[in-house]
Amino acid sequence: MLAGLAIIPAVAQTQTEKPTIFTTTDFRQDRALWTDPAYYRNNTPGQLRGMAINVEGRRTGQELSARPYGSQGTGRADAANLKSPYPYTNAWDHYQALLEEANGGTKHTPATLPDWSGHWGGGAQFGGGAPASAIAAMLTPKYRETYVQELKAATEGRIWSANSICLPGGYFDAVSAEEFVVTPGRVYAMGSGNGSFTARWIYTDGTPHSPKDKEFPKWHGESIGFWKGDELIVHTNQIHGWKGGLSEFSDQLETVERYRLVGDRLEGESTLYDPEVYVSPINARLRFQRDKETAYEDRMQFNTCTDTNGPSPNIYMDAKGLLNERVAGDPLYWEPGDVRPWATYLNESDKK
Repeated sequence: MLAGLAIIPAVAQTQTEKPTIFTTTDFRQDRALWTDPAYYRNNTPGQLRGMAINVEGRRTGQELSARPYGSQGTGRADAANLKSPYPYTNAWDHYQALLEEANGGTKHTPATLPDWSGHWGGGAQFGGGAPASAIAAMLTPKYRETYVQELKAATEGRIWSANSICLPGGYFDAVSAEEFVVTPGRVYAMGSGNGSFTARWIYTDGTPHSPKDKEFPKWHGESIGFWKGDELIVHTNQIHGWKGGLSEFSDQLETVERYRLVGDRLEGESTLYDPEVYVSPINARLRFQRDKETAYEDRMQFNTCTDTNGPSPNIYMDAKGLLNERVAGDPLYWEPGDVRPWATYLNESDKK
């Protein structure tokens, strides 16, 4: 994580030129431009987050591979259509329609299940090569502002990461699974990363969701599904509102995922329903590539970080190698119970 504010190159701007995310002194005054590709110089979100910058007079590690600060991006308006092609306004109606279409679902035995063994790379592809403006246009006003705030901070080297303070990556981390264990009544999707291990249990035995009085937000949600021939269809609800993918998302997020094996690829889609965050349901591609002979170094390993139920994320090793502790007022300080720590970090670092 880059904790300091950036010392960025001066970008000349005449009085007749419109501001860009690189030249603006107050992005909140540019609301009318947030859905204009030119405001981001046609950069994709990934290009903005990975652009070469100069932080506190030091060159960043991404400098060698990134494009120069403020350069023109390669976003394409036709790269991805984020709007869902389906007529449904909520995930449950969408899921039930697919279940009816499948006549209640295919009842598999171990012998008839598709073979999803091996190591997989990939996951959900949100937006593809679309410019940052295309995603901004899909967000409600409140979340559009926090999205642009994050991108502006990223251009200045202020990047918040859940892993850096030992918090879970959230639902979208779990969608990027590396291994699947497929049984007649369950599909287990697992992944591992830097300081994290993700696991999803997808119940395909006809088990319903938890009763309403037993529901509560979960990091990876609660998933049920069914088979339509060799295609897996999944409904997930009770997702803990967090940050990831296109933007942050709320506890109202529900999804419908579809997976189908095509050679050594798992292909499908994820349709996201979150009326608090998205102006209309969003559709994203799911794509995984299989490596049947998993290399030793690619084997998953269980790993974890320190406990996130207390103040331990504020304990860190400083530049001198000494154990130190963040206190209130530090932009990276995490107050236990803060449900939007990235917003706290961005708001505090905006003041510096």
